[in-house]
Amino acid sequence: MNKERYLAEIERRLLKHFSASREGYKAPAEDRHRLEGFMQGAAFLGFATSQDMAELMERAHLTVFGKTIEQRRVEHGSLWQDSVINYDKYDQPAYERKSS
Repeated sequence: MNKERYLAEIERRLLKHFSASREGYKAPAEDRHRLEGFMQGAAFLGFATSQDMAELMERAHLTVFGKTIEQRRVEHGSLWQDSVINYDKYDQPAYERKSS
């Protein structure tokens, strides 16, 4: 496997992922995880840095949506909200929570 083929495959997968999103399909978690692993593999193999991967993802997003990830995030803010989970109850040790 050479660097160019590997990075081209990542770009192909990013374009496919973003195109599906544009069409209203949510990619299965497995596909997203594979893509993330592929991107981490590029860094591990020395084919690209994390910054290179971020730039590749930005370019693919711009190609598919015609706007940057940040622009789309601002426009669709409610869709990008991370779920907020209150973990306060876990501050207390489990054995204390169980007895109360």
